[in-house]
Amino acid sequence: MGRAAYALGTAVEVRVNNDSGFIFEGHEYSLLEALEAQDVPVLHSCRGGYCGCCRVRLEKGLVNWHQESLVPLADDEILCCCCTPQSDVSIILPEE
Repeated sequence: MGRAAYALGTAVEVRVNNDSGFIFEGHEYSLLEALEAQDVPVLHSCRGGYCGCCRVRLEKGLVNWHQESLVPLADDEILCCCCTPQSDVSIILPEE
């Protein structure tokens, strides 16, 4: 689920926790960087797919994995540091 090629230059909407979203235009290297640029508080540590701290649930949409996850993920989970949105996406952050 959610793994596909990203069309560069395509602006897509990123919704977080079913709240208002923001537009991802592909300027950031990863979804994690885009979330940080929007001051969305997302846990992270390694930025390389090793720790799994930035794991979120992908509720809707497709992402492009530019790096494989090195931690086990459920079918509906992604690591924000390892992917970029390919279509409009909706993600659910874990409760702290």
